[in-house]
Amino acid sequence: MARLGSFDLPPGPGYGNGSGGANGIRGTVKSGGFGNSIAGPGQGGGQGGSPHGGVRAAGFVTTAAPEAPHARPLVAESRLTPVEVVSKPNPIYTQEARDLKLEGEVLLEVVFAAAGQLRVVRVERGLGHGLDEAAVRAAQQIRYKPALRDGQPYDSVATLHVRFQLAY
Repeated sequence: MARLGSFDLPPGPGYGNGSGGANGIRGTVKSGGFGNSIAGPGQGGGQGGSPHGGVRAAGFVTTAAPEAPHARPLVAESRLTPVEVVSKPNPIYTQEARDLKLEGEVLLEVVFAAAGQLRVVRVERGLGHGLDEAAVRAAQQIRYKPALRDGQPYDSVATLHVRFQLAY
């Protein structure tokens, strides 16, 4: 095959990187994207290199720390206590929504902060006609005990469902 050449290469025995047939460049190796693409003596080959050339490791290397004789698991199970809602007000219907006999749910993304202050991040799904704003006002008045992780309060994110339903 080398004597006949290959597609788009001149005929001849070839050497080097294979890109020029008999006219190829000596000592050049096609790069995989790492290093300088030049193979030569003294590069790689283990500790301190080798005068006979060799392969130099390149790419991504993952190393692990030596394992201790009595190693404990890296992930310890933590005790979680969810948010406990103490009180929540009823949202106020707007007159416009009442006139339209509009019912449904407003979904709010909220943060139950460790400090005890609820923060509304955004309205995930609204109803319009002033009900989204009424849902936000009602959510901000919720009183709760924060979530606990191993006895310590932490911020927790949740989707809050505020239901609007007319009494008939």
